[in-house]
Amino acid sequence: MLAIVLIPVAYVVSTLALTWGLTSVSESFDLGLVPPETPGDGVVTMSPARLLASNLAIGLLIPVSLGLQRLLFGQSGRWMHSVHGRFRWKLALTLAGALVPVWIAYGVVWTTLNPEAAGVSGPPATLVSTFVLFAIALLTSPLQGAGEEYAVRGLLARSFGSFTTQPTIALLLALLAPNLMFTVIHGLADPWLVVYTFTAGLAFAVITWRTGGIEGAVVLHAMNNSVLLVVASFFSSEVNIDRSSGHGEAMVPGIFLMVLTAAGIWLWARRRGVARSADPFADSSASE
Repeated sequence: MLAIVLIPVAYVVSTLALTWGLTSVSESFDLGLVPPETPGDGVVTMSPARLLASNLAIGLLIPVSLGLQRLLFGQSGRWMHSVHGRFRWKLALTLAGALVPVWIAYGVVWTTLNPEAAGVSGPPATLVSTFVLFAIALLTSPLQGAGEEYAVRGLLARSFGSFTTQPTIALLLALLAPNLMFTVIHGLADPWLVVYTFTAGLAFAVITWRTGGIEGAVVLHAMNNSVLLVVASFFSSEVNIDRSSGHGEAMVPGIFLMVLTAAGIWLWARRRGVARSADPFADSSASE
């Protein structure tokens, strides 16, 4: 229970320190780093500075999650990576190599057809803005995606799953309860956005379960966020994230793509015999 409480607290503290701190400094010194928001419109304008601060704030949840596992459960943080007690880079890179081209094609087509839903309705992109937004998205958005995975599909899933020794109930708790928190914390008003966010979270959870580690979920989440922002950098100098009602139906293709990707990784992992439980006799340096 303490782990479930402390993760949202850590999220709020890191966000206050970086994202809100940046806003305060920008307004105090009239730096113009953070565009003003219209109260109640549900739109967050991600300028390059705000995107950087937000990504780093959520990325801090990686060491926080690993540290809380060690502090509260007495288990080394390395066991949150996978059943091998390490981050399986070969598995992660294999999935990335297969999925990145698909997501680039999806991102370009989807953004072109749905510019408002993609958040590229702001000022047109310039050479400088594209370079800056592209670099920030490419270098720090993976940290943001990984931070959410280690917190939600890592520590929270384990914490909820530990409430019972019945495997089926524990699995359902681990799959559903953290994703409800994950969806609620996004503050979405559009029903389709709610469905998309919950479906994506469930896809990440299923991938973690069926591959015995966090790597696949980290790759898919980080790739999704990074690719869509990188594509957006060629259209607009800032990205408007609209959580209000009105554009959610544009996320339907993304819902199907998340489901198909999770199913594909499930079948691939089963065919490859990817370990889903720890082998105490296995050499920790052996490849999967």
